[in-house]
Amino acid sequence: MKQLTNYQRVSNYLVKVFKAVNEEYFENELEIPTITIQSTVGAYGHVSVSKLWTNGETATHELNLSADYLNRPIENVVATLIHEGCHLYAMQKGIKDTSNRGVYHNKRFKELAEARGLHIERHPRYGWTLTEPTEETLDFCISHDFEDILIFRKSFGSIAPVGGSKSGNGAEAPKKIRKPSSTRKYICPCCGNSFRATKNINVLCMDCNVQFVLAE
Repeated sequence: MKQLTNYQRVSNYLVKVFKAVNEEYFENELEIPTITIQSTVGAYGHVSVSKLWTNGETATHELNLSADYLNRPIENVVATLIHEGCHLYAMQKGIKDTSNRGVYHNKRFKELAEARGLHIERHPRYGWTLTEPTEETLDFCISHDFEDILIFRKSFGSIAPVGGSKSGNGAEAPKKIRKPSSTRKYICPCCGNSFRATKNINVLCMDCNVQFVLAE
């Protein structure tokens, strides 16, 4: 797969990843939202409460990923998509998972998210919103061979209070220091076959009888 360094390619890729999330964690019950990439103040993403996008016949919710933090490890991006998918699921099922205009994430949200393999911690002001991937999330990313996104939008003043009025992720936005991915990519130097792992391992390519090497 080509590296994810192009905006259009990344936009299409996020739709592909969300569809995989929908199948794996929501039994394809979610209505596919319109995925956008814009700066989100103080959060990694949000979903709109109403259906903002329309072609005149059908309308969809907006699921936005913050352009400022696209280049986090892919398992973190996937965790955000699952997080926002939980909000979409709650809206479709009539589950009240937030209060205070979508800012405070209650225990119903925590239950929805943890049932889908996320690790959720409580923020003192915004509730059960602090989201981290787990080994299950990593395994999901590895099984689909998801790649890290390598672009992001530079902007000023991106550090802001968490929360928002659109049922956003609410995870505090860190300074723009790229964290190392929790996964490692190995490539056969002969045939080019590759795979991902969560730790350093020694593996032979059975086709070429040579050892896989860690990709740079």
